[in-house]
Amino acid sequence: MDARTLRFTTGAALVFTALLPSLSQIWQARLITHLLVQYPLLIAAGALAGTALAHTRRARWSAAPTLLGAALALGFWLLPRWIDTALAARLPDMVKAGCLVALVGLPLGWGWIQAGPVLRGFAWANAISMLAVMGWLQLAVPTRLCNRYLLGDQRQLGLALLALAVLVMAAGLARAMLCGRQESPAGSAVRP
Repeated sequence: MDARTLRFTTGAALVFTALLPSLSQIWQARLITHLLVQYPLLIAAGALAGTALAHTRRARWSAAPTLLGAALALGFWLLPRWIDTALAARLPDMVKAGCLVALVGLPLGWGWIQAGPVLRGFAWANAISMLAVMGWLQLAVPTRLCNRYLLGDQRQLGLALLALAVLVMAAGLARAMLCGRQESPAGSAVRP
């Protein structure tokens, strides 16, 4: 099995894991598992397909619009109104899943491969700041943002998002410090 087939197979398995009715009910029962387990499973499935496509065909345009489009599509499905709508009926839930795979994950995987180090750094820094802001908002707002979840779920999500922001920042700094030097073809070390 080649790498491209493996990526598509793994992506299909992730979609199946995220949408299997018995597991989907578990993921959607709590706000924290809905947004930090089911969403990432669906996005990762699309990202695997996107990386497989990016390795086979390089585009002639910048990856920035692709990554921006993925961020906007994700932002839409992170709005409390649309989280509640997706929980209310099966059709919006399936639309949410399709959007997270095709409009967030696929462009994210494709765009990340196409992006250079500056754009990747910008996207990484933006992800950290958005995680921190979303976590702070979940904790600072005194009322429920999502009608389908309790205030305690909102507080747990806020703390988890803040912790995730710190972990992503630490991982980015560790990667920059450990992998900051790459070998050039001539054998001399260069900064990316």
